[in-house]
Amino acid sequence: MLCLIGSPAVFATEVNSSVPNSLCEVVQSEDKQALLWQQAFEDQRFDLAMALTSDQSLDIKRVTFGGASEPACRYKIYALARGGDWGWHIAWVDYGASVLNYARMDGEAWVSSPVKKLSNSLLLKGKLYILSWQQQAWIMWQGTDVQAGNLYAVYSADEGRNWQAAREIATSVVSDSAALGRLQLTIKNSQPYLAGDGLNTHVFLPSW
Repeated sequence: MLCLIGSPAVFATEVNSSVPNSLCEVVQSEDKQALLWQQAFEDQRFDLAMALTSDQSLDIKRVTFGGASEPACRYKIYALARGGDWGWHIAWVDYGASVLNYARMDGEAWVSSPVKKLSNSLLLKGKLYILSWQQQAWIMWQGTDVQAGNLYAVYSADEGRNWQAAREIATSVVSDSAALGRLQLTIKNSQPYLAGDGLNTHVFLPSW
């Protein structure tokens, strides 16, 4: 039996938004309940910010601190995904760096602090993708250059509280390296798989 999971398997997608002072793209969770963008704060720093779409006044929660002091898109790669009934997974890569950062957010305050550094040598093509199913979560990305057809991920078995080191989860599965786009989690025989645009096969999501 194969079924598509629309929630809580959620991924960041670009949206049009009236959120002010955003120097990078605005992304929202697949359930369209939360937004993530780059915001100018009162300390004249440009950092990532989050807000719930149900809040008409956009009660902004700061995600990062110590960002750029000049108007620039520092956080060019980031993703937001629903995490069960407790809140959201957030992942990002600093501009000019290769460090994958992660935090859990409940929409009101930090759930885990400080920010976790999950990978110190991240090389990726395109966007980050966050997938969650039951207690498990994966942050996934596409390799670069000669490994553009390969997929890599870090893995958590406890909803993002702890993470396992990055590893390659699939080889030569991206049929068109420029077309990897909307991804979905599918469940087949009670096991999680990845399907979506640009993939030439379903990819089993392992635990480790």
